[in-house]
Amino acid sequence: MVTQEEVLRESQRLPPGLRVRFEQGTGREEFIRSMVDKRLLALEAERLGLTQDPEIRRQVRELEERLTIQALLAREEKAAAAPTDQEARAYYQGNVERFAQPERLRIARILVSVPPGSPRSAWGQALQRAEGLRRRIVAGGESIAKVAEAGDGPERTRGGELGLLARGEFGGAALEKAALALKKPGEATAVIEDPAGAVILVLLERQAARVPPFEEVREVVLGQMAPMLQRRVFEQVLARLRKEASVELPSGGARAAASAGTDTVAQH
Repeated sequence: MVTQEEVLRESQRLPPGLRVRFEQGTGREEFIRSMVDKRLLALEAERLGLTQDPEIRRQVRELEERLTIQALLAREEKAAAAPTDQEARAYYQGNVERFAQPERLRIARILVSVPPGSPRSAWGQALQRAEGLRRRIVAGGESIAKVAEAGDGPERTRGGELGLLARGEFGGAALEKAALALKKPGEATAVIEDPAGAVILVLLERQAARVPPFEEVREVVLGQMAPMLQRRVFEQVLARLRKEASVELPSGGARAAASAGTDTVAQH
């Protein structure tokens, strides 16, 4: 009633987290059982003649129409010529502001966590511990990665690095203000009280705002052009089909049907 191929195909549609749950053992048995139950219900509906219900048939036709149109357009898009280098460069030059990169800071964080609802005494201990870690950074002699290992945040396993951050990406106004005040690589902020705990930020690199050259963002440019090219293919296909069908809309064309063979659309 349900084949292995159907089980595999249906499982591939699940989100990765759910897929793991239903790939083996009792989870897999539960998944197959649900597919069998679904098939039984469908067969019973068919036996009762519900598949011939006019409303159901209408919805099936509409779904089939949408899927076949999507397949047609996907086929036409695949056959369409890719943007030339000249077209891509022209798009880049006409929309250069979209590719501008703001000033960004590569930041390391050292966190001494404080659980929510902790008493002030716990905060005092965390601040004291964080200040000791900050002194180790300021004193030098140890790598920032080494000091970061003594912190509590997940970044401790990657040398404290949070990556490149621009304005609005620091997770809080106080953190952003303190980070933007750092000027030289290796410079550390004072200890900052954050909802997560006591935090020290260290500047690793400061990248000035820039507009990357076309060659650097070529793939991004092509990605942004994709909807425009899809629209172009859509319009070209419609223009060709209208011409081949010689469609004429009667007066009150807004009421005309879009399917061939009706009294409201004439073809020559």
